[in-house]
Amino acid sequence: MIGSIRFAGDLHPVFVFGAALIAAGLVVWFYLRESRSVAAPYSYVLPALRAAAVALAILVLAAPIWHRTKVVGTLGRVVLAVDSSASMSMIDSAATESSPNRLDRALKLLSGENETSGWIESLAETHIVDVVAFSSGDPVMMWSSRDDGELPAAFDIVPGGNRTDLSTALATTLASLAPGDTDTSGDSEEAEVFHRAAIVLITDGRDNVGVSPVDVAEQLESAGIRVHAVGMGSKDEPVDFGIVNVIRPDNVASDGNLAGEIVLKRYGTGADGNEEPALLRIESGDQVVWQQSIEASTSGEQTIPFELDVESIVESIRAETARGVERSTVVMDLRAVVQPVAGDTSSENNAMSFRVAASTRDRQLLILDGSSRWETRYIRNLFERDPAWQVNTVLYGPGTDMPRVKRGEEPGEFPDSHLAISKYDAIVLGEVPPEQFTPDDAELLREFVTRGGGLIAIDGRYGGMKMLAGESLPDLIPVEYLDESPMRLKSIRPRRMGLDHPVLNLWGEKKQLAEFWERLPAPPTAPRVRAPEGSEVWADAVAIDGHESPWLITRLFGAGRVFYFSTDQTWRWRYKVADRFHARFWNQLLHAAMQPPYSASDNYVALGTDKIEYEVGESSTVRVRLQDTSGNPVGDATVDAMLISDDRVLATIPLTVDDPARGTYRGTTPPLEAGAYQVRIRASGFDANALQATTPIWVGARDTVELGRVSLDENALVQITETGGGVYVHESSASDLIETLRPLSSGTIVESDILLWQSFYWFWAIILLLAIEWWLRKRAGLV
Repeated sequence: MIGSIRFAGDLHPVFVFGAALIAAGLVVWFYLRESRSVAAPYSYVLPALRAAAVALAILVLAAPIWHRTKVVGTLGRVVLAVDSSASMSMIDSAATESSPNRLDRALKLLSGENETSGWIESLAETHIVDVVAFSSGDPVMMWSSRDDGELPAAFDIVPGGNRTDLSTALATTLASLAPGDTDTSGDSEEAEVFHRAAIVLITDGRDNVGVSPVDVAEQLESAGIRVHAVGMGSKDEPVDFGIVNVIRPDNVASDGNLAGEIVLKRYGTGADGNEEPALLRIESGDQVVWQQSIEASTSGEQTIPFELDVESIVESIRAETARGVERSTVVMDLRAVVQPVAGDTSSENNAMSFRVAASTRDRQLLILDGSSRWETRYIRNLFERDPAWQVNTVLYGPGTDMPRVKRGEEPGEFPDSHLAISKYDAIVLGEVPPEQFTPDDAELLREFVTRGGGLIAIDGRYGGMKMLAGESLPDLIPVEYLDESPMRLKSIRPRRMGLDHPVLNLWGEKKQLAEFWERLPAPPTAPRVRAPEGSEVWADAVAIDGHESPWLITRLFGAGRVFYFSTDQTWRWRYKVADRFHARFWNQLLHAAMQPPYSASDNYVALGTDKIEYEVGESSTVRVRLQDTSGNPVGDATVDAMLISDDRVLATIPLTVDDPARGTYRGTTPPLEAGAYQVRIRASGFDANALQATTPIWVGARDTVELGRVSLDENALVQITETGGGVYVHESSASDLIETLRPLSSGTIVESDILLWQSFYWFWAIILLLAIEWWLRKRAGLV
């Protein structure tokens, strides 16, 4: 039995308790004038008794009630998990006049409508009921029958999560309900409650982030927790014509062209081919820099290629740059816009902003290998053709034109100093001869990556990488070799973590992307390896016998990042499609591996950030190089980065010295909120007007995945419920699920109230206090 005090008075309990304390204090003050002359303990007991009686009399205004809850039998427990992501705000063919969108209809299921009882009212008397809302973060508890016995009239849940993670609701339930994970009192009756539990997902089934919900459902089923689902919405896509994605490189040369693809979606319209042509354009500020009229296509996604001149856009941006500021990277803030069609249910995806960095400085790539294998040739040729890159290829060892390595600073030579290697942005490391790879070479590579460089290690069939990773660079290259024979491969399979990263995004949405990677030409063989602790596996090599071994492993090392490939066969992806996938993959990989250059500089300071676009809640890394009037590095100043929006300084970030000999500093901002910002520097010993260089960053770029497909995904929910031992129902038959949940409980909750303020107990307590006071006054001689 559980008891608690409640208050039913018209006045707020805080006000009543405050009045009671004040009145009690006044009584004690007045009483002490009379009782001060008597001996202890009468001098202070008498005022206390009178004050207590007055306080109890005043507390009647709060109408205290003793509420008792008694459980008869064994209760079942039900978690009702409501999807609050943006797709639940859609209006589709299942909409009603009173509940137009999916979330409204889901909440009406729980709280009821008009004279119809809701799920909570139907279950609360016989079950422990929790209501949680989830999207992509941790679920939020909205109501629980354990904490509040009063049934909610309505829920205040606003759809808006930019991703849906069905696994997060399941995993939280697993942690809180599984018998082994409970933190209850430990008696057998309470423990049995958690064996009789279920979770109900109320969602449209569009899962697009996090781990697989099917795997978590299997764990729940193993713990005796059933997983049910209510599908919200229609299986048909609503009428919608909008932009799904803009596929483009992150960096281009300032004197080149920007080529990419705009992915449009057209559902519920255009299927008959009679739609009017729509105008698609790209804007830079108020200027239209590209446009094209597009014909209606059948329902589905449509890819429109585009190509535009970068130089004219860069020149217009430079014209607005402050005098004395040089920009090695000019950020083009662009916007793709499509003309809406009749009946379009969502205008949010008719426009999409995107940014591309135009580099006025060539990026530098160093390729080191022990042979001229196909992989090295294609990587070299790819970036040598790109005007934004300068490539230095060093091939040395037996069978090459340079049997013995030459060291120096010239092209074709292995860098022999920190200064020589620091000019490169990224290094591709192949199977260099281990006998010619010295400890000094290893130390140079370590320092290069530690200071922010990108390293990509590509394994091969000669065993050179195995010796480098095991002897010279075990701490740098993220791989551990297993003493087993190589395996024959069937395919490359990205892991969920890899699918979430732009590096592996070569085709369509996540479900299509996984299938696409399965179809890519696979290498013939791969070594059997494992990822060391602290690293991440983004993709696996899948053998013909089904065995898997890491194919792409990465980890951070200092301020830089290292990638390891277990095979060297990505050039096979060029078969019949040339550079379409091969070039895109390697450009995205190098962008992920290396840090961007300083984007802006003046006579004294150069600064840059690790990215130009961030998700809400991410932090930005700010890098600064400081020099004096003679161009000498300044490594002993106090340097701060200022985060500015609308001419207001929102945050000041202290920077720490990175390398005093180079005058470089580094710092990290706090988690960022959505908006556009400018980053500016101030430093001790420098006038504020002298440090003019600024660089822009954007936070909260619109995530298009959530609204890419918004129809009900029944197949996903059926798979989850079948694995979780539950049932799936559509919202139109949601009432059927109540009967499935009832047998979880073999008990009921009996509640009763005692109106203390109207009871004799309260009255006799006041009379007893006054009687004791009168008796003590008589003994003290005051009567």
